[in-house]
Amino acid sequence: MGEAVRRRIDALLDAAERGESSLVPSDEKGRKALLRRGLELVQPIAGQFVRRGAWRRLNPAERSLWLMRGLAARHPGWRFCEASAAVAYGLPVTWGLLTHVWVAAGRGSHDKSVPGVIRRCVSDPEGPALAQGLPVTSFWRTVFDCLVAFPPPDALAIVDWALRLSQASARQVVDYLRSAHRGRRGVRGAVRVAALADARAESGGESIARWTMLEAGFEPPELQVWIEDPVEPGTWFRVDFLWLLPDGSVIIGEMDGRQKTERPELMGGRSAVRVLQDERLRESHLSALRPAVVRFGYDVARDPVLLGSLLDSFGVPRQSGDPAVPAPFTTRRAELMQLGGWRVLATELVAA
Repeated sequence: MGEAVRRRIDALLDAAERGESSLVPSDEKGRKALLRRGLELVQPIAGQFVRRGAWRRLNPAERSLWLMRGLAARHPGWRFCEASAAVAYGLPVTWGLLTHVWVAAGRGSHDKSVPGVIRRCVSDPEGPALAQGLPVTSFWRTVFDCLVAFPPPDALAIVDWALRLSQASARQVVDYLRSAHRGRRGVRGAVRVAALADARAESGGESIARWTMLEAGFEPPELQVWIEDPVEPGTWFRVDFLWLLPDGSVIIGEMDGRQKTERPELMGGRSAVRVLQDERLRESHLSALRPAVVRFGYDVARDPVLLGSLLDSFGVPRQSGDPAVPAPFTTRRAELMQLGGWRVLATELVAA
């Protein structure tokens, strides 16, 4: 490869990286030139090139976006759907589900899936939309597709976050599903998950953990409860989960995860190091209250047996009778509570 060609290819790769996209060569000559770069580049999807080092630094959600931008450049008429559209909207798609790029195909389309790209027949009366500059299915059509396609815990993570973004209620989502998608395959399961949606969940991992708790038969916890710092009165911090026991004592659940040091909306402008420092300080102050604190990571949160055993060991109450989900369609009213000498800004379930 001549030096001039190498410089031109480097410039194209640099431009693609600045645009957070894979590089799609415009002609066969360019493709062959990229192929001659050998192990320096990867082809996640045939015809799309990324420097190996850059690709390794991306998480699965970022990789999906890079591939979508490359595909959109090559196929400007394509529209992304399902997990791919959800990533573009900023919904918390479980990384293990991002195995392909999903593209919407109209009825009667003869285009077929190819390695790395799955085509879905999608009828979307709301029409095309844009998310992060990418053509995607409409927001609620995307949510519906994910509710149908994803396992329930991962689907709950999607609809929880959809409520945060839209400020809709679980009742409104269920009404939408029943009216817009009546009779479609999977709508019954989608309604069951959507009825449990709660905008207070702060991460996909917390939503998955909540589904596992309910599946294992535990009482639903309160989410993101504010507790007054016993060391610095007037300062408040939040805990992920809280159960109030009949004797007035509490059990606190904390979800460990990388999201708290990776997602900007959870970091509040702090560096990852500062987030960890604040977490340790918070832990030390929380210990002064002497509550039971159960901590668990993502792998445990997905496992009903492991999480169930852990919660049982801390005395988290189980639902009486057959395990059941909490009554849907409740709204929450903040209430200042006095618990054993310390104050909690909890949330009370009230009729919608």
